[in-house]
Amino acid sequence: MPPQDRAADPYEELIALMHLRTVMWKRVEGRGRWALRFRGTGHVKFGVVAAGTCVLTGVGPPRELAPGDFLLLAAPPEDAFVGTADVEAAGRDEVPSHASGTVLTLGTGGGEPAQLLCGHVELATANANLLLDLMPDVIHLRAADRAAERPTRLIHLLKDEALAERPGSGLVQERLAEVLLVEALRSGQPAAGPIAPGLLRGLADPQTAAALTALHADVRHPWTVTELAARAHLSRSTFCRRFLDLVGTPPIDYLVAWRMALAKDALVRGATAAQVAAAVGYGSASAFSSAFHRHVGIRPGRFARTDERRDLAAAVRSA
Repeated sequence: MPPQDRAADPYEELIALMHLRTVMWKRVEGRGRWALRFRGTGHVKFGVVAAGTCVLTGVGPPRELAPGDFLLLAAPPEDAFVGTADVEAAGRDEVPSHASGTVLTLGTGGGEPAQLLCGHVELATANANLLLDLMPDVIHLRAADRAAERPTRLIHLLKDEALAERPGSGLVQERLAEVLLVEALRSGQPAAGPIAPGLLRGLADPQTAAALTALHADVRHPWTVTELAARAHLSRSTFCRRFLDLVGTPPIDYLVAWRMALAKDALVRGATAAQVAAAVGYGSASAFSSAFHRHVGIRPGRFARTDERRDLAAAVRSA
């Protein structure tokens, strides 16, 4: 849990709660008619176009991807894929593929191949759904945008680290993935259209960001809408509308959800209900337990038992 004696950075807290693991990567080569389908696994996908062109569909309007473009997808749906523009009508599952080590070859036909360096990270956390909801569905940084330079370099470092198999490689890959996500998330608007409501869109607005930063800096404080509106230098009604439009939830609902996210993380790490209650702003363990039960659907003690969390995965995902 973040210390309470300094201004908390919502970006840092978001990444810290992700507990990234299982960083995987491949070089994808597509020739002629080809498609790379994304399975609905709840992972964060990332990639950079190393050569050629392709199209992303199934996540908003089709996006044309050019050499040097960076792409990050937060848990893309089953019907999302990258490939040639004509493959959707023909049925992308019919496009043959061949995997050899870290290289995946796709498609039929000749010509110069499109090449992608891509991978995914798993969010090893009870807060995966909340965190994915706070991220934009798609971040597309074009090669011409300088913001794409650093994520692209990080992907190449990830590739090199995965191939080298040096001691400690898994840890290095996880840390590189964390930096990659920070770089992508703070790079601003996607190339096409505004960011969907969520934490990143709220932080892009100076007035809403002031309230969010204050809330994250002292999650124990019994915040009221009036206090948060004052931090944003807005009237109470204007602040409520602005926060809901940008973040996608009312201010106090966001505060409770974030408290519960911190609580889940602390319980998984072995904290007691009394310790968590004090850390996230509840006057007693019983008050915290009641709030946790209302929000998550089970008591903190039961949630903290690893063997039962596995059986209760569906309930936790719906929280």
